[in-house]
Amino acid sequence: MNAYSLTKIKKAKQYSLRFAATLLIAVLGILLQPIANGQAARPQTNFYAITGNGLKDTSWLFGTYHLVRSSYLNEVPGVVKAFYKSKAIAVELVLDSSKSAAAASMGLLQNKKLEDLLDEPFKDSLDRELRTTLGVGIEQVNQLKPINVAITLALVYAVTDPRSPLQKYSGSMLDGYFAEYGKGAGKTVTEFETIEEQMNLLFNSTTNEEQVNQLRYFLRNKIDMVSQGNELIDNWFKHDLEKMYSVSEKGLAVFGNEKDFLKNRNDKWMKRIPALLKKESQFIAVGALHLSGPSGLVKQLQDMGYTLTSIKL
Repeated sequence: MNAYSLTKIKKAKQYSLRFAATLLIAVLGILLQPIANGQAARPQTNFYAITGNGLKDTSWLFGTYHLVRSSYLNEVPGVVKAFYKSKAIAVELVLDSSKSAAAASMGLLQNKKLEDLLDEPFKDSLDRELRTTLGVGIEQVNQLKPINVAITLALVYAVTDPRSPLQKYSGSMLDGYFAEYGKGAGKTVTEFETIEEQMNLLFNSTTNEEQVNQLRYFLRNKIDMVSQGNELIDNWFKHDLEKMYSVSEKGLAVFGNEKDFLKNRNDKWMKRIPALLKKESQFIAVGALHLSGPSGLVKQLQDMGYTLTSIKL
């Protein structure tokens, strides 16, 4: 394998480590719960001011797209103003390099190889796709769990597509930017999850056999899956959560378990958010699909008596 190929696969694995738990939501457009008719209308934006319910200061809720880089913020001065004005930051996770190796190990197979889980025709087709996309064969990724392979491929499709609006931005990923800049500015930074929790959810919530079936479906329907991912990206840039959900619902039959990936996580975060809001002004930045739906953060905050005012971007 040449140096270019080694660098390419290394970067793909790094992306998979840093964004794995949210990738399947943000890139593939999957793992969400259907929206039921509720008291609150579906959010049409991914940016809200949070007031009321006894709060002394305004807080903000911003739905991110995890693969968008920080230069995008030049296009949304309202978000930047709210970020600077807030006294504290809350994000899904704060990356800790000291824990990266242990977290990455959760995406590896133990005492078996990827090719041992596959029948011969599928192994051959996967090998061809890997060589075309990553410049390596299946023997170079034999340690990865099937879902890790799907993640790596999906990320490479997303970040290398010259037609994608993601290509026009530079800097660090939005979520990491908020956390790191917040720390540097002396703001309190809260993480809702650890990287170990996210990796465990992604890599250990389904069996190897189920992951093989998901990977098989993903490759057989590559064009549709990539198209759904592009639709999701486009709708995020339009700040239209309703359409993001509509696109995402198409993937439910492939990568289910939306309760674990959205509802349970939202419920867990909501046990902490009220205390954070009461303490000081917060800028809360999480994946956009966590905002909407009957168990989304917007609806749950409204049910608790807070006023959520959508801010047009």
